[in-house]
Amino acid sequence: MIASKINFLAKSRRNKMRRNLKNNDITFLCPNCIGGIIFHDLGLKFMSPTVNLMLTQTDFVKYISNLDEYNNGKFEFFDYSEYKCPCARLSAPSLDTITVCFTHYADPQNAENKWNERKERINKDNLFVFLEERDGITFDEIKALSDLNLKGLVVFTAHKYDLPYTVYIDKYNADGEVGNILRKNHLTESREYEKYFDFVKWFNEADGGNYDVSKFII
Repeated sequence: MIASKINFLAKSRRNKMRRNLKNNDITFLCPNCIGGIIFHDLGLKFMSPTVNLMLTQTDFVKYISNLDEYNNGKFEFFDYSEYKCPCARLSAPSLDTITVCFTHYADPQNAENKWNERKERINKDNLFVFLEERDGITFDEIKALSDLNLKGLVVFTAHKYDLPYTVYIDKYNADGEVGNILRKNHLTESREYEKYFDFVKWFNEADGGNYDVSKFII
């Protein structure tokens, strides 16, 4: 019998993160794969419907700004030429229709079932939101996020903004938008975003307010 390979550096890294995490009942809403990666690294139950899927940043802003309405909305699956995964239009009365691409699912019914199952787990008293400056999201949209009632809010940006919840990444300034922060170090299995922000400390210590993230920036 051939023993399976174990990446001990990656295991040690994850174990340290899990030991340091004190806040375990987290709902972490995000528009891309970072949510699933962080939940996996921390060994947490998926308390978010936005795990294992993708929205544009602009559609995600609409979603989190009208969370209850969209969570009570209806999906209409359609063939999206850019993606092979199930994609759906999510509509709610009097709101713009947004597009959800279930990038880690093969079957539309399973994708919708998982969404419905996980949206019931949302903990509004322990709600964290992450975005990136890309997909045409505007400064005004980023600024308006301060009106949300959250435990924690952070936006990775390619420009310097005088907003307490933004993390400026200067390497992306010339591009005008944040690039692939999910790049993986195959030695430790860490991701690029860990160079800029301490998510574990943020989950432990964020307390709403003006969403100042300065003490979590690395």
